Formats: sequence, C-alpha cells, structure tokens
Amino acid sequence: MKTIAILSQKGGSGKTTLALHLASAATEAGQAVVVIDLDPQSSATTWHTARKRAGHDESPHVQPTHPAQLESLIQACEGQGVDLVLIDTPPQSDTLATQAAQLADLVLIPCKPSVMDLRAVHSTLRLTEIANVEPFIVLMEIEPVGTRHAEAAATLKHLKVSVLPVGTGRRVAYKDALVDGLTAIEYEPQGKAANEARALHKEVQRRLKTKKKARAA
Repeated sequence: MKTIAILSQKGGSGKTTLALHLASAATEAGQAVVVIDLDPQSSATTWHTARKRAGHDESPHVQPTHPAQLESLIQACEGQGVDLVLIDTPPQSDTLATQAAQLADLVLIPCKPSVMDLRAVHSTLRLTEIANVEPFIVLMEIEPVGTRHAEAAATLKHLKVSVLPVGTGRRVAYKDALVDGLTAIEYEPQGKAANEARALHKEVQRRLKTKKKARAA
C-alpha cells in the first residue's frame, strides 16, 4: 500500500480537487482507494455523500477522521487490502500537516500559478522541512494560453522544490463534476480534464515506485 499526503497551508489551493481526481484515476486503473478527509470543512466527505445519494459507484471511498486516529486508520487500510490512501489535509494546520507528511510515501503540494499562491507555498515548504520529506508541487488551474505556469515553475525551481511535469488546467469540468458527486473522469471521460487526471496519476505512480518513505529525524 502507498500513502500520499496532499498539503497546502493556503485555503482554496485545490487539495480536495487533486485528491479526488487522483483517487478516481487510481480507481479506474483498478486500485482500491481510500481518501482520508482531515479537513473540518469536509469537502471530500460532502462529495462522497452526494455521490451515494445520486446512486453513483461508492468507490473511491472517503473516510473522515480525527488527527488522533490518522495513523491507526492508515494501518487499518493496509490490513484491508487498500492499494492507495490519499490524505486530504486542512489549511493552516501545522501539526496535522506535518504528521500527515511523516506518514506518507509521497507529499504533493497543489499550487496555482499566481503571485499569492507562490508566496503562500513558503509556509507549506517549511512544514515539509520539519517533517524531513521531499515534496512535489502540482501546478493547478493552468491557463490554456500564456506562460504564467512556466514562470511559476521557474520561481519554484529557485526554491529548490521539484514541480511535477503534469498539472491541471483551468477547466470547468473539474468543478462541475464535483458538484454532482463525480470527477471529470466520469463526467467527461474523453475530455481534457479527464486525460489530465489520468496523466497525473501515472506520473504520481511513477514517483511512488522510486521514492522511499521518509520519517522525521
């Protein structure tokens, strides 16, 4: 089993969108997936409730939990044959984000290519330093034209943080799908958003195969 922690100290960075689309792509690929919802706003849990009410497939499963139960829940997932766990963390929660990072095999930080988001990423990177893990940035809501995402990647490179070569574009399918308890992969299976999510999952899987879990010293 592999565990991915999705961190950002900034609200509205796209953590839940990233978690649910990675989960959906992994489910489509045949993996048993659990999304652990640690955010008090419970966006992922609300999505899963809407999904069940609409009669959609209940996979991927979303499990809300409290910080004290996080490690035991991850262990329970492994005992139940889960292939992939994604931890959706809340913003502005230093201790919880650090804990999630330490328990994960891979840490992803969603970041929009805007000045405000690039400034805010510093605090999240500080937490990964405390956790003694190497994070990877996922650029979110990339504009279809222009070079802002390339400029953002260059800025992040100066911070000595790796940026995944696959990100997500600014596409309405991501948001519209979540309202209906779906993901873009289900909402528009052959759409650009769906293909981005699949490509991102493949890239993440490649990283997971080569990366060892790091613990705080």
